[in-house]
Amino acid sequence: MQRMIAGWVALVMMVVVALPAYARVRIDLSQPGAAPIPVAVPAFYGATPDEARFGADLASVMRNNFGNSTPFKVVRTDAYLQTPAQLASQGVAYGDWRGINADALVTGSVSTVEGGQIKVEYRLYDTQTEQQLVGRRYTVDARFWRHIAHRISDDIYKELTGEDGYFATRIVHIGETKGLDNKTQKKLCVMDQDGANYQCLTDGSSLVLTPRFNPNLQKIIYMSYANGLPRLYFLDMPTGQQTIIGDFEGLNSTPRFNADGNKVAMTLTTGHEGNPEIYEMDMGSRALKRLTFWRGIDTSPSYSPDGKKIVFNSDRGGVPALYIMDANGSNVQRLTYGEGRYYSPAWSPRGDLIAFVKQSKGIFHIGVIDPEGREERLLTDSYMDDNPTWAPNGRVLVFSRQANRSDRTRVMTIDLTGYNLRELPTPTNASDPAWSPLIK
Repeated sequence: MQRMIAGWVALVMMVVVALPAYARVRIDLSQPGAAPIPVAVPAFYGATPDEARFGADLASVMRNNFGNSTPFKVVRTDAYLQTPAQLASQGVAYGDWRGINADALVTGSVSTVEGGQIKVEYRLYDTQTEQQLVGRRYTVDARFWRHIAHRISDDIYKELTGEDGYFATRIVHIGETKGLDNKTQKKLCVMDQDGANYQCLTDGSSLVLTPRFNPNLQKIIYMSYANGLPRLYFLDMPTGQQTIIGDFEGLNSTPRFNADGNKVAMTLTTGHEGNPEIYEMDMGSRALKRLTFWRGIDTSPSYSPDGKKIVFNSDRGGVPALYIMDANGSNVQRLTYGEGRYYSPAWSPRGDLIAFVKQSKGIFHIGVIDPEGREERLLTDSYMDDNPTWAPNGRVLVFSRQANRSDRTRVMTIDLTGYNLRELPTPTNASDPAWSPLIK
């Protein structure tokens, strides 16, 4: 397993050269009704068959990224009037691209370099002003061509929206299969945000739950019942090394890092009361501090981006609702008062919203609310939606969904606006997803 992980997430060596930029066309993501930018992404030019194959694959991944992202509308490839070879030899015929309503155009080329590397160049054009917006050159090990496609997609997302993208990321989740004894096996699995490069990191012999990424590193914290005891583990993706970071009495669950990655808030049932309470652990000293003191249920903590507040779920008001407290456990304030039950809060990396699960009248919803509790919006409704977490740019949510009258569970994403609901393909049932930080 360690060798597989290390090979998959090895560092990508690259050279980046910025090319001239003259103008800028943008979409304002703060305006929910803004029309998406029509973008055309022809295959990148390659002089040899292998280079041309890389060029076609790069463009295909990028079109998929943009097609699944609300700010963009991908122009159909069968409408393109210039071939990759014509773009490389003759330059951009802006009128041809305006004629098919492509406001943004991405062109590129691929050439092989000694040592198994490829050089990828791209340029982004505004077809209306006939100006280049940005251009870069990457030199990378050919094995990591997909990562470069995601990196370029993030470059373009940033150029056209002014905000960071989320394409060069992974999603960890629990993969569920049936063993020989017909019992459900739960494995720790991970994939790219588009479902590619899928692999499981544990073999299913021990129950695993609630995986979460460190917000700054490619490291995962999760709970496992290895050896029959519930413990918190830390998995380093580049090396495959696993270490026990929490071996506490009772149940350990719902771990979540603060924005600096140096503290973890979690739910423990330790102590003579035996009820779930929220604790904080320092990742350096491993010192444990109890934050809540309630005879009922306090669970599912999530830090604000500045680390000063924690939102959590509690039944202290009679029904499960969301509460916010200072990071030291003081100044507890109720956040939600709407009809129904609230669970699984997750503070946005942007700090402006908190995602949650709401159960009302037999229907489950993924929703968002501002930290002052002034505006609540429901984005989904389903037989069972659960465990929302945010993309690192705070614009997209990933969550799990169970179909009605079925044991099938799957991973879904939805845009913050409530549009662009889609399923991420997984080979087995999948639940409890969480997003990684950007992979640099």
